[in-house]
Amino acid sequence: MPASVWPDVSSQPSPGGPMSGLTAESHVDSSIQPTDDELRLAYRMAVRSRSTEEHIVRLASRGEVKFAIWGPGEEVHGTATALALSKVVGPDRFGIVPHYRSGCLCAMWCALQGREHFTRDVLRQQFSKDTDTMSRGRQMVYHLDMQEVGILPVQSPVGMQLGKAAGFALGFQKKGIHDALTMGIIGDGTSAEGDLHDTMNAVSVWSLPTIVCVTDNGVAISTTPDEGRGIKDFASYAAGFGVRHFSCDGTDFWDTFQTTLECARYVQGEQKPAFLYVHSLPRFNGHSSAADMTFDLSQDDPIIQFGRALVERGVLEEGDQMTRVEGEGRDFFSHHDLGRVMGQEDESIRNIFDEVRAEPDPPLDSIYENIRPPLPDVTEAAVSGQTNITYGGAIRAALDHIIATKGGVMWGQDVAKLGGVMQASAGLLAKHPGKVFDAPLNEPLIVGTACGAALHDDFVALPEIQFGDYSLNAFHWLVHMGNLYWTSNGNSRFSMILRTPTDPFGGGAVYHSMSIDGYFTPIPGLVVVMPSTSWDIYGLLMTAADYRSPVVFLEPKWMYRQSLGPAFPGEPTDPAEIKTLKKDIMRGGIPSIDPALRVPIGKAAIRRSGHDVTIVAWGRAVWTAMKAAATLEKSGVDAEVIDLRTLVPPDLDTVYESVQRTGHLVVAAEDRSFAGFVRTIQGHVVDRFPGLPTRALGQKDVPGIAQCLKLEEATILTADDIVAAVGEVRATETTASGAGGWRWIPPRYFVN
Repeated sequence: MPASVWPDVSSQPSPGGPMSGLTAESHVDSSIQPTDDELRLAYRMAVRSRSTEEHIVRLASRGEVKFAIWGPGEEVHGTATALALSKVVGPDRFGIVPHYRSGCLCAMWCALQGREHFTRDVLRQQFSKDTDTMSRGRQMVYHLDMQEVGILPVQSPVGMQLGKAAGFALGFQKKGIHDALTMGIIGDGTSAEGDLHDTMNAVSVWSLPTIVCVTDNGVAISTTPDEGRGIKDFASYAAGFGVRHFSCDGTDFWDTFQTTLECARYVQGEQKPAFLYVHSLPRFNGHSSAADMTFDLSQDDPIIQFGRALVERGVLEEGDQMTRVEGEGRDFFSHHDLGRVMGQEDESIRNIFDEVRAEPDPPLDSIYENIRPPLPDVTEAAVSGQTNITYGGAIRAALDHIIATKGGVMWGQDVAKLGGVMQASAGLLAKHPGKVFDAPLNEPLIVGTACGAALHDDFVALPEIQFGDYSLNAFHWLVHMGNLYWTSNGNSRFSMILRTPTDPFGGGAVYHSMSIDGYFTPIPGLVVVMPSTSWDIYGLLMTAADYRSPVVFLEPKWMYRQSLGPAFPGEPTDPAEIKTLKKDIMRGGIPSIDPALRVPIGKAAIRRSGHDVTIVAWGRAVWTAMKAAATLEKSGVDAEVIDLRTLVPPDLDTVYESVQRTGHLVVAAEDRSFAGFVRTIQGHVVDRFPGLPTRALGQKDVPGIAQCLKLEEATILTADDIVAAVGEVRATETTASGAGGWRWIPPRYFVN
């Protein structure tokens, strides 16, 4: 049966009330029905979660908790979902990215996997304690990270959970694992985000074993579906992507269990995606501590109904169950008799609260720990000669090695059949079928799925964005790439290398000429490089693959067909062999380069030594600076040119040492100087050497690059700009201060 006409496996809300389907367990396969012990565990975990969260609500209402977020009302759905999943898959073949209302689901999943102390770990995160193993006080509650049981890192932009879930499934697929599944969960309000559309495209086009789960409690913070949700029918929405749709009543344990079981079996067995819509969920305490925290007594409570059903089945005794009673006050405890089971859990939880609140807070200087993983310890080989391998050819060679030996997988727009618009991946599809493939034209999809796949230990994601200009709608993902290692206190990282062409060249006009160093370099924790030679692009790519954390490669479009920089070991020297090599690379060949060659991240290169002025540049601007230095030499000015190579973290020591000798600085790049990265380097130097004459140069401060080549040339950085700036800084006399700083002496004509 075609996907578009699959029957809807669903249970719609019944006119008899939200719990009227509670006896639906009769349609569960008897061989996998929940056992009595599992049902008792489900009830215990549900009331444990409720007690924990309602105590947090109480503390928040007293001002003893600054902020909290919770999910009372989703406990029965959570326990049933976790139990169903456990019947199908184990943590080594599973990845779930929950949202912040999935606490009980994750608690039940952990209990089923034998992971202890979930409640204690959550409370340590809630109270931002040094003992918080998931984030050490850096994340708000329910930003879970328990990869040992398949719970992947959670972050606040809820829609992004879906991209990571799809990407993690893609990782399983590309590793040849065909019995895995993943799950991403969002609330119904988040279905208005583009993340859902991105993910549905990915799972549909790539046939990923992912459950896209939407839990519907009828409100998004304060926005109702008629105000904020354009999707009127999730079944039709899923069918539009050829994705099978399942639906269940989230207040009904057995309906949720059975539907989730069928859904998970389908996804695992067919290795195809599914859309799981969980409807009718109540929300008892408002969105968070920033909203009305009064417990809403107007809604039926799934835990009460579940407990009553278990008593009727003989699984629980009458006194075990929680019941609602008359009371006064706003909170949950004023209106409920906890019963024996919840009473036991409540006493235990109160003790855990007291113990956790007494634990130490993180030390203040801990904010500087785990900003990024240690950079690989690399010794760069001595260089000589002039290469005949183009920048693009060197990229191909590095990607070839990373795919073949490091678990690399590459995807992006037109990277496979076309070999990339810059031909940087030409020849790789034929050599690595299945490991190089084209992606939908959707940058957040490309980067988001790369983040998910990059959570696999033995995987290097190699996404490419066709033009750097189009990377900005994936900015959320770039920020997450930069902060994951820090926010998880070093527990989690994305093993990925993101490449994109950048900078003006050849009349590309607006949206094909943007310089983006000024956008990416301020992202804390991210490593950003812009190599200017074939040697550097190859060596830095190989080092980045060893690093196993996010590195962004900004590749100047002007460079791809240039053969610049030193020769690689073993390059031919015979003219005929050189001609053959160049022709092969031009036709899409992959040159042979030593796989052991590395270039260190965070280490600049001195392209030209000098003693009169320091010129710091990166990317194409290095060669503009070299041209300017040649002009300056004719007038007796000896310029030192430093190629930063790595923008973040920058090699400031090399810059400082040079400036200490020359006493003058010009920083030059293709990006704008206004609020650009050139100002960052300039600022560091001025802080170190107050009064030092400096200039920061870039393209003219206009909104874009014009298509007209004459206008482009009038806008971009030129060698004449650098020569003029050198003249200006050298006209400003300085003298070194005794403290190693600098004191400005105005030119004579400025003095009265």
